[in-house]
Amino acid sequence: CKGNYTVSGDKEACAKLVEIAKPEFKARMAVPLAVAGAFHTEFMSPAVDKLKEVLEEVEVKEPRIPVVSNVDGKPHGDAASIKATLAEQVTSPVLWETQMGEMLAGDFGEAYELGPGKVCAGILRRFDKKASCTNVEV
Repeated sequence: CKGNYTVSGDKEACAKLVEIAKPEFKARMAVPLAVAGAFHTEFMSPAVDKLKEVLEEVEVKEPRIPVVSNVDGKPHGDAASIKATLAEQVTSPVLWETQMGEMLAGDFGEAYELGPGKVCAGILRRFDKKASCTNVEV
């Protein structure tokens, strides 16, 4: 979202971006994230077919509430659509702003951030100061 960007890709290219982010782009900070791969990029394409195979064997029930995908920012209510977007998510960029806009435009009640920290809650409040987000440590 505005003022908060994430880059994924080749490790050396990302390291170079961290090096030049402050002087050339006036970034307040640039922090390499401790992640296991170049998620949401074509570097992950070898994993897509295996994930599709696994998803074929997994039962995904119809959700009680729509699942808003970060692939297209749209709500998905059927199992086949959810499985398809999960496979796409591996190599697709995260459309966080689109996703948040879609959620806040609908019957959005409350968000839950699972895990340590409150990064997502803070970003959500940039979109809507009144948006409620509960942090759940897991």
